[in-house]
Amino acid sequence: MVADFNKKEKGDFFNDKLLFKTVGIVFLVVICVLAVADFRIYQKKKELNLQISIYKKQIEDIKKSSQTLKAEIENSDNVDYLEKLGYEQLDQTRPGETEYMFVKSPEKTETVSKQNSFQNIGSWFGWIPKSLNWIKSKF
Repeated sequence: MVADFNKKEKGDFFNDKLLFKTVGIVFLVVICVLAVADFRIYQKKKELNLQISIYKKQIEDIKKSSQTLKAEIENSDNVDYLEKLGYEQLDQTRPGETEYMFVKSPEKTETVSKQNSFQNIGSWFGWIPKSLNWIKSKF
C-alpha cells in the first residue's frame, strides 16, 4: 500500500478555517475590550489631573493666607499697624479728617419717556413747529 501524503482531507480544511475564524473573532473582542478599558482609564486620568490642579491651587491659597497671618501675628504688638487696621477695617477716621463718599446718581430710564411719546399722537407732529422755528431763526 502506497500512501498519498499530498492529499488533504475535506474535514481538516474546514476545521482549520473555523479555528482561524474563531481565533480572529476572539482577538478582535479582546482588542475592543482593551480599547474600552483604555478610554475609561484616560477619562479617569483627566478627572484626577483636574482634581490635582484644584488641590494645588488650594494649597497655594492656603500658603498665601498663612503668610499674611504670620505677618499679622508679627505686627500684632506694633501700634501703628493696629491703628492702620482699625481705620481700614472699622471705617474709622482720624481726628481732623473728613470722609467723602461719592454716590452715583441713578440714570433716568428713557424707555418710559419713549413709550409715552409714542402713545401721544401730538408728539408725533411736535417736530414740525420746532423745525419751522429753526428755519425762521436762520433767516
